[in-house]
Amino acid sequence: MMSEKSDGTMRLLGDGANRENRNRFFEKAGIDIRQAVGAKLENGNNVKIIFDSQENIINQTDALITKKKNIFLSISVADCIPVFFYESQAKIIGLAHAGWRGIAGGVIENTMKKITELGGMAENLKIALGPGINKCHFEVGEEVVDKFKNYKEYIFKKDKKYFIDLRGIIKKKLNKLGVKSENIEDCNICTFCSKNLFSFRRDKPKMVEAMVAVIGMRE
Repeated sequence: MMSEKSDGTMRLLGDGANRENRNRFFEKAGIDIRQAVGAKLENGNNVKIIFDSQENIINQTDALITKKKNIFLSISVADCIPVFFYESQAKIIGLAHAGWRGIAGGVIENTMKKITELGGMAENLKIALGPGINKCHFEVGEEVVDKFKNYKEYIFKKDKKYFIDLRGIIKKKLNKLGVKSENIEDCNICTFCSKNLFSFRRDKPKMVEAMVAVIGMRE
């Protein structure tokens, strides 16, 4: 589940308007805000296993996983891709914030590692890639291209500019880790192209505006 622009900005540590929007969104979804756990992102590769919802904000973390029911994991996104994980046999859920820094740094691999530590298996995983910036608008410099030199098939050059397909790289990484292609669902919605979503690159706001992505298991 993910909010849209019409729901208002959903930054975790924003002003009163952000908090009110988050409260309203979770209430509409039938989720007690006290059961929601949010990640204070650092665009890195840290993954945290959540055992209860007493700690509502997890610092310096870009992915959350849990086996507990009635805990709702959340991350804020404004171009980075939210990656939803569900291990159907071991009943494990996860949510990763996949920007280029995190992808290059191993956030997908680290999330998978933590899921296996909890007893999950790659072949049982169902993965969903939510809205994020697509290759049509993800222009980068050569210093970013260098971070993905092992994924040249996902790097494109047009009019002397470089573009990267982050979705393709995420799916390739998941395949390498044992996730079946048929178990990966990709909405392929570009935040830059969609007028219904916030996009940091497109809007260039003075203060970041973001959607919230949420996953949870009910009793």
